[in-house]
Amino acid sequence: MLLLSNDEALTDFVVRIVKPPWRLVRRGARYMSPDIFTQPSVRLVILDDQAVEENDRSWLLAQIARHFSGTSLLYVAGSQSDGNEKRARANGAHYYASKPLSPVRFGHVLQSFLQANQIKR
Repeated sequence: MLLLSNDEALTDFVVRIVKPPWRLVRRGARYMSPDIFTQPSVRLVILDDQAVEENDRSWLLAQIARHFSGTSLLYVAGSQSDGNEKRARANGAHYYASKPLSPVRFGHVLQSFLQANQIKR
């Protein structure tokens, strides 16, 4: 699983949920670094857009879709907007939520995606 986030609370939350056989790779402030697209065997991406400039979000989503084709994408928006949601869904987001997140709801969603991907494997 690849987590793209600078949010320590979100990271801590995801770390508590993700258990072996899953391996969590987290990239913080360097979202735009090409090395994020070289991660092997990524089956789930969580993108927190809070640290991504508005005009870079479409590019980043396109790169995720290109490099991690067939991978589940959970999109967490720093703030709710129709534009954010439309862009996320148009670029393949399987789940969209905005901050502040409901830990219970997001936890259930994340666990569901983990289980579904485990079954597919």
